[in-house]
Amino acid sequence: MKLRSRLGIVFGVTLGIALCIIFSPSVQAATKYTVVSEKWYNVPATSYRAKCPNKKVALWNKKHTKRYGYLTDRPNTTFTLNSIAVLKHGNTKAVYYYVDAGGTKKHPKGTLGYVWRGYLTKGLAMDQLKSRYVRLAEFSNNADYANYIKYSKSQKITKALVKALPNMKLNLDLTNIAAYKFAETMSDEDPSLPDVKSSSLKTKNYTHITYFPKVTAYLKKSNNVATATRVKKVKRILAKDYGLTTAKLNHLKNYQIGLYIAENTTGNKVKDNAPLTIKFYAFAIAQRVNH
Repeated sequence: MKLRSRLGIVFGVTLGIALCIIFSPSVQAATKYTVVSEKWYNVPATSYRAKCPNKKVALWNKKHTKRYGYLTDRPNTTFTLNSIAVLKHGNTKAVYYYVDAGGTKKHPKGTLGYVWRGYLTKGLAMDQLKSRYVRLAEFSNNADYANYIKYSKSQKITKALVKALPNMKLNLDLTNIAAYKFAETMSDEDPSLPDVKSSSLKTKNYTHITYFPKVTAYLKKSNNVATATRVKKVKRILAKDYGLTTAKLNHLKNYQIGLYIAENTTGNKVKDNAPLTIKFYAFAIAQRVNH
């Protein structure tokens, strides 16, 4: 009976262990934290969010003697990676990220600090996914890009165009390819956009890539036109200039969409149409190759 009781206790404790505390470095001890190595990164930096937003995890100084804040203070905040450091505490070494985040309404001042990498996951938090403009290079996965299209107020036209193309899903890899292809020809307001590197393109994953410069040219000059009107016009251009009627689109198999639209980024008609404003349009479809 005692053995069964003990086994029951052990089993119960095991079930009670949360995912985010499978391992975590000690944050307070008599011995000091020392830096084994540290690598600093230049912009554009990688973005991270809290893996467990409700877990009270501190942002520390390098020696772990002072707290600068907690991840729970900013549950919907995107953190920018500044450096990766290996810190030693006693006989234990662990990898820490030195990250920073801008101010929020509750915490107006920005926060910098070191945090064990296990508490962070690569990607954007809701503060960025709901914003009007995110550089394409900042998206590290397809799910984040899909959520940006879903939640951002500036992405109604993107959402509507994707919906108008049957049997095809929006894909970040193909979007990067389309954006790189038109980076110079369609972005005369800011030639640096969309900041996509050729080395990151996964062109081997696609065949029959088709770009639509006439569509992007129309979108560029119609950013103040109603979304429904623009979608109808785009469908007419696809049918007339590219032979992609609704019937033809319905017969395409294993095709994906690459689509990036940056416009109306401030929500102000005057500012969004001023010289040097942020505007970028890229559009392609392609058949996915199964390797």
